[in-house]
Amino acid sequence: MSITWGAGDGRTAVLLHGVSARAETWWRIGPALAAAGWRATAVDLPGHGRAPRLAGVSDLSHLADAVAVELPPRVDLLIGHSLGAAVALVLAGRYPDLARALVLEDPPGRGADREAAAAGMEAGAALVAADRDAALAQVRQLNPSWADEDVAHAVDGLAASDVPAIAAAMRGPLSWDVLDLFAAVHVPVLLLAAAPEKGSALRDDREPVRALLPPGRFVALDGGHCLHRDLPDDWLRAVLAFADEVSAH
Repeated sequence: MSITWGAGDGRTAVLLHGVSARAETWWRIGPALAAAGWRATAVDLPGHGRAPRLAGVSDLSHLADAVAVELPPRVDLLIGHSLGAAVALVLAGRYPDLARALVLEDPPGRGADREAAAAGMEAGAALVAADRDAALAQVRQLNPSWADEDVAHAVDGLAASDVPAIAAAMRGPLSWDVLDLFAAVHVPVLLLAAAPEKGSALRDDREPVRALLPPGRFVALDGGHCLHRDLPDDWLRAVLAFADEVSAH
């Protein structure tokens, strides 16, 4: 249910993936954080990877409750991508002493088309089941800048997901207002935003979220929704600079 890179009692980072991904999506980020002196742990969200399947139709609160039991009592840096970013916000709001700081990678805002996302996931899963090579070719065509490992992890993450349950949740109670989630958080936050023209999930909440953050804490990168795959070096520079700044205070 989790993968850990690095050892010792130094700074701790927890990585939460997005919909239809799994802990392995952080295959490059985890070792890079470990090389910088962090103990980094990537956790499978419920219904994903090796985590237990979803029991019924789940909402964001259920996902956060299930993740909470997998975490250490104190996390220096809680990092989430997409759905994982929303889960990170819920955890930080519900457990004020859990995380010292948050990194949010392109969290979905209001206006996200959940029906289209659910249907796309179902179509992708059907293709993976029918012809993995064709699925790999499709992901590669859509994401020419990705490393081969990212392409494979995207396909295999989808294959390891409880797609019917996740799609049902996305069409039902798995929704949130990102501005409301921000209101409950009182630790430093770095937000990495994808480019609007390349598929950022922030949508209409882009400028309202930017207004909530101090200068320098809303970092726009010229990549798509999966910034840790599109621009891993830029991602790491921004996150490590933020971590060093937070640690200095």
